[in-house]
Amino acid sequence: MKCTSVDALTARRLGLSLPLDRLSLEAAQMASLRRTVEHACAKSPWYRERLAGFDPGSLRTSADLSRLPLLTSAELAAHGPRLVCVSQSEVARIITLQTSGSTGSPKRLHFTHDDLAATVDFFLHGMLSLITPLDNVLALLPFTQPDSTGALLLQALGQGGVRCAGYWPPTDWETLAELIRTKGYSCVVGLPQHLLALAYALPHGLIRSMLLCSDYAPPMLRTRIEEACGCETFLHYGTTETGLGGGVECGAHDGCHLRESDLLVEIVHPQTGQPLLDGEAGEVVVTTLGRQAMPLVRYRTGDLAALITQPCACGGVTARLCAIQGRRIACRLVGGFSVTSQDLDDALFALDGLLDYRATLGHSNGYDLLGIEFLARAGHEFVDLKIPLTLAKVPAIASALAQGGLRLGPMLRVSSFSPSHTVKRTLFDQRGSRP
Repeated sequence: MKCTSVDALTARRLGLSLPLDRLSLEAAQMASLRRTVEHACAKSPWYRERLAGFDPGSLRTSADLSRLPLLTSAELAAHGPRLVCVSQSEVARIITLQTSGSTGSPKRLHFTHDDLAATVDFFLHGMLSLITPLDNVLALLPFTQPDSTGALLLQALGQGGVRCAGYWPPTDWETLAELIRTKGYSCVVGLPQHLLALAYALPHGLIRSMLLCSDYAPPMLRTRIEEACGCETFLHYGTTETGLGGGVECGAHDGCHLRESDLLVEIVHPQTGQPLLDGEAGEVVVTTLGRQAMPLVRYRTGDLAALITQPCACGGVTARLCAIQGRRIACRLVGGFSVTSQDLDDALFALDGLLDYRATLGHSNGYDLLGIEFLARAGHEFVDLKIPLTLAKVPAIASALAQGGLRLGPMLRVSSFSPSHTVKRTLFDQRGSRP
C-alpha cells in the first residue's frame, strides 16, 4: 500500500511502523489521549476540577470518549487562563480570537515552541500532498510576524528544501500575476476569495495547484478557479484551536487527511452532543494530543462535517473530514427563518463576475434589511442586478421575503476590501438586540 506524506508524519509522531493500519493508529491515539488527560489534570486548575475523580487509564477505546465532558467555545473564552498547563515563560505565542458575540470575552490560545513545531511538521507533510520538492510556492498569507500562519508555512517549506516566498497583502492582481510568471511559482496558497481574483489575472495553465485555506470554500468557487486558470485546487482544514493546521486534501479530493498524531477528531450531533457514525454529518469535536501549553479535550469547534475512516483512494489510512461546511452561525430573520454566511457563499460565488462580498443585516421600520457590498470583475456591470435575484432563491431568504419581514438592498459595488486573514467572511448583524 502506498505511504502518503501525512501517513508518514502520523506514524513517526505516534511511534508506529509503516504501512499504517487503523487498529494500530487508533490504539496509539488512545495512549496519547491518556497521557494528554493526565497532563491536563496535573497542570491545569480547570481540568483538575472539571475531571476530578476521572481515571485517564480508563480511556481504552473511542467509545470511552463520551465519558469526558464536551468543552464549549464559551467555556474556553471564560476560563482560558485556567486551562493553561505551563508557565508563562514557556509560552511562545498567544493567539487572541474574538468570539461571535461582540461583547463576549475573547478566546486566547496558548502555544509552546514544541506545539508550534508540531504545526510546522504538519504544514510540510500536508503540503507534500499537493506539491513536490521541485515546486516553487507563493504564500498569500501574513508572514512578517514571528510564528504567524504564513511564517510557520514558509518555515516548514524551507525545512523541506522547497523554494517558497510570502506576499501580503494581495491587492493588485495583475502585478501579482506578473510576479508569479517571472518568478516561476507553480503553487499558490491563500484565502479562497483572494485566489479567485488571482485566477482571472493568471494565464491559463501558468500554475499547477492552489491550496485554499483559512475560510470556507464553496464548491462553485473552486470550480470557477479551476476553469479560469487551469490549475488543480486543494482544501486545507484548520482552526486556531487545532493548532492552525488540521487536515489537507490529497489528489483523490475525497476529504482532508487529518493530522491524527496531534488531533483526535469526533463528529457529534449538533444538538444532543451524542457521537455519530462514520460518514454521518455533524459537529466537529477536537481533542489535541500532546499539546503542552493548552490542551483541548473534546472541544466543540462549531464546524460541520463528516468523518471517514476507510482508506482513501490515494492509499492513505489517516481519517478524512468530508463535506466541510465551516461554522454555520445562523442569523435569525424576522419571521423565525435563519440564514448563514455559508448559505450566501454557496449562492453568490456561483455568480459569474463576482469576486468577493460583505453582507450586512440591519433593521429599519419593522423590516430586516440585507445589504451587499461586492467586488466584481471588469466587464461585469450587472452583478448588482443579479445579486438580489440570486439571494431570493436562498430558501430562508425567499421565505422571509414572501412573509414580508425582509427587504434586500442596497447592492453596492466597491473597488476593494481591506485584506484580512484572521477575520473570516461572515454575515455582519447590525440589528443590536433585535432577532
